[in-house]
Amino acid sequence: MVAAASMTAQPADATLTLACQGTTTVTTMEDAKPEPISMGIIVNFTNRTVQGFGHPGFGGLMDFPVKITAWNEVTVAFEGKNQVIEKSINGSIDRVTGDMEATSTSFNLKTNKTLSSTSYALKCRPAQRMF
Repeated sequence: MVAAASMTAQPADATLTLACQGTTTVTTMEDAKPEPISMGIIVNFTNRTVQGFGHPGFGGLMDFPVKITAWNEVTVAFEGKNQVIEKSINGSIDRVTGDMEATSTSFNLKTNKTLSSTSYALKCRPAQRMF
């Protein structure tokens, strides 16, 4: 994660669309193997959010935006939690290499115990939305 960041520096583009490919692994499952994944991520510097770790079902709740917690010239760090669906997401994007690491965790709201955890290891590149 980022130790210190300047939240006043404005990036060249307010919104960055990324096409990411890599692997995802259910880390709470014994003997889980990395599975290939391809996904789109939106980094919105104006709203300070990252979105794309889910699907738009259930009124958009499964793909909730998470807050950018810090950024600098090299790294964007993000973290967020959705109490309704009992899910949290945290990670970082290397703005130079395009490497992204993130973890999505489902938890029990009453006990705060982890139900499942999925890690992402992605290589992202700038892209344009298809439509």
